[in-house]
Amino acid sequence: MKKFLRDLVFIALLIALGYLGWRTVELSRQASDLRDTVAQLEKERREAEQQQQSPAAAEIKPEASAAIRSQIEQSTSDLRGLAFKSPVNYKMIDRVELRGFLIKRLKEQYTDQEMRDYGRSLAAFGLIPDGMDLMATVVGMYDEQVGAFYVPEERSLYTFKDLSWSGGLDKMLLSHELTHVLQDQNFDLTTFAMRVKNDDDLALATTALIEGDATLLMTRFYAENVDPTHMLSDLTAMLGQNTAKLAQAPPYLRELLLFPYQQGQQFASALFSAGGTDALNDAFRHPPTTTQQILHPDKFLHDRHDPQPVPVPSIDSPDWRLIGNNVLGEFGIRSVLEQPLGLFEAQQIAQGWVADHYHVYEHGPGGPTGLMWTTVWDSEPDAAAFQDGYRNATRKAGVTVKLHQDGKQVSIQQSADPAFFPLAEAALAH
Repeated sequence: MKKFLRDLVFIALLIALGYLGWRTVELSRQASDLRDTVAQLEKERREAEQQQQSPAAAEIKPEASAAIRSQIEQSTSDLRGLAFKSPVNYKMIDRVELRGFLIKRLKEQYTDQEMRDYGRSLAAFGLIPDGMDLMATVVGMYDEQVGAFYVPEERSLYTFKDLSWSGGLDKMLLSHELTHVLQDQNFDLTTFAMRVKNDDDLALATTALIEGDATLLMTRFYAENVDPTHMLSDLTAMLGQNTAKLAQAPPYLRELLLFPYQQGQQFASALFSAGGTDALNDAFRHPPTTTQQILHPDKFLHDRHDPQPVPVPSIDSPDWRLIGNNVLGEFGIRSVLEQPLGLFEAQQIAQGWVADHYHVYEHGPGGPTGLMWTTVWDSEPDAAAFQDGYRNATRKAGVTVKLHQDGKQVSIQQSADPAFFPLAEAALAH
């Protein structure tokens, strides 16, 4: 359920940096008190704005910029324990070009019909409003948060022309993107499962490894290279990012955007604690395949079980078109249950996940949708807990659903159109 976001990876998101920046500053200033007054923060903010508005502050000679980048490259390489195999290919763009660049990237991979169908599939689970312009929402979220980005297909690292490389945040952003360059040059990111269109759980898990590794590295880079005199202004900048579009987006899309950075960093930290850079490198050679492994690193490190394919009966009717064919995984199921049931109960239920697969159908253009969904669980009590939880969730949403538990498996048929259920029953009978 994440395929449209997967093509916008390798991006240093400022909102993610703001969240992680708190942790970095706390670690690097153990002997200091960060509870400065609002007046002091406002003073720092005004000073930062004045510096940004000053032409002299933004100007930096090309040779000086190259020297700064070279230093950051060396530090990033040393921290990550990987060597650059070829020079980094830098490209610069204006910020006004970003939106068009992101839209172009998406349209190279997905047709307008695919985007529409995917949005309706998300809506069938109640994750976004039906009819929402998914591409415009996603691009808007990234548009206000991007600090830099790397494109593996081009082997190019894009930065913005207004970056001066004089501040701690700019350098930290670059260390994040340079980690992607190291990943690509050593493991070839173009071979990783991020564009697969029928297993969103796999795509998100893969992205969490890649972004988590880079986010862990940038926090280490900042802690080791921070200028104490700039800490407060860095923190102010991190926490002062424009998040209007992020705040307006459905909760699921916000969580989906941040998952690779926040949960990915925790996953990478667990690997690093268990075996240092060797454990991280092994993960790139044998990447995680589920968000369950990201959420519970022990299920990757010590008790790894990759999911087996789950068959879903297909309905046979010319009036119903298949528009969704995908996997939710633990993260997706948790997201579906979170709003109606609350985060704690959703997490408790979803962690029993073993495998799932779903089909979403549409009855005529813009007509009602129908869901055929098969789920597999660790135990019969886990399956029963999911069946009860999902029944309660759909009851609160006023959705018509039929559920059936058979041992560790729970099958779901769901639609607002009564005509869907005889077709679903006929498919199950086969």
